Amino acid sequence: MRSSARRLPARRREPSGCAGQLIRLSVGLLVIVALYLLLARPQLSAALGRGIADLIAPSPATAEAPLPELIAALPTGEVTVSEAEINGYLAGIEQALPVESASVRLIANRAIITVRAYGMTSVASSGITVRDGRVVPIDPQIEGPLAALVSASDLSAALNERLNAELLRQGRQVVAARIDDGILTIVLR
Repeated sequence: MRSSARRLPARRREPSGCAGQLIRLSVGLLVIVALYLLLARPQLSAALGRGIADLIAPSPATAEAPLPELIAALPTGEVTVSEAEINGYLAGIEQALPVESASVRLIANRAIITVRAYGMTSVASSGITVRDGRVVPIDPQIEGPLAALVSASDLSAALNERLNAELLRQGRQVVAARIDDGILTIVLR
């Protein structure tokens, strides 16, 4: 009688050593980055946008904010604001926000905002247009370290929502808006 030898299935060898560890670490990091980009970044962007909006426009949680007074002071018709006037308004921003400085440049249909915070400088930019009486950002972008934390579209959506809500609350409507070199022009009714 012959005993039949059973063959055991061959075991797959898992990569071991340094290469295996590096592969597992890389896959783990990719999963973490994907989860951050899909889940955390949009929430962080919206929260930051709401936080900034609370400082400039009212919400139930904020009693005083400069935007309502600014909109109420705007006359009906065409209003032109220079880059220097905007930067003068931003001169004391470090007292309201955790930033060291902020400045605006108005160049060929884009507002470019340079923000220095925590020793790092980031640049945000956007164009503007008006659709159905609402101010709408065009191609918002963020460059620098802030871009890793915040989505430009989510941030601008939160700020834009608050601006348009305040315009509506005061019964004001923006008819046109444009950015020229050094000048922001809006037409209100």
